Amino acid sequence: LDAYRHLITLLDKRNDLDGTEALYKQRAQEFGSGNCYYYGYARFVLQRRGDPAQAIALARKAVDGHCPDPEAREVLGLAHYVAWATAPAAQRAELLNQARVFFPIGPRPLYSLAVSERTLPALRELIKTGESIDQYDNEKYNALAYAMQFGDYATAKRLIRLGARLDAPIGSAQLPLALLPVIQGEVEGVLLMKKSGLDY
Repeated sequence: LDAYRHLITLLDKRNDLDGTEALYKQRAQEFGSGNCYYYGYARFVLQRRGDPAQAIALARKAVDGHCPDPEAREVLGLAHYVAWATAPAAQRAELLNQARVFFPIGPRPLYSLAVSERTLPALRELIKTGESIDQYDNEKYNALAYAMQFGDYATAKRLIRLGARLDAPIGSAQLPLALLPVIQGEVEGVLLMKKSGLDY
């Protein structure tokens, strides 16, 4: 498993999609049907290949096989959101319902959809339906706050382009979001905020 993890990281950094996918597939098959490695394969197919149909089929193998990791359901939900965004009108309602069942709308799915350019169109569609990009969860965090907390600045840039507020109050203390990289000592995050128009 450690070898798989390291090899997948190496090939992914080289942008060797075929090689990376072969490893995801081999690892999932090696451990039999219903194992949790199918959702990792599904996430790759969704975020790197942009194939929601295959991602749904793979994530279902994990969920239907009773994988205890909640990420399996989350990936299945994300794949349904992506499928919904481009589906014919007659199929959209059912796909969106399924997406919400597996990964109810909130900051985490909004953040996850912004992680990849392949899934970003689904986020744009959700915003068009009236979903707020700045909505909060029970921790009083929004999607941009999670991106900044994880140091995921590529995703943060996408969220900012879609209108995420830089000064939104977050957390129990309701501090301005822009202070998060200051508190964490993340220079890159501070620079991103400044380049995005924030005046500290």
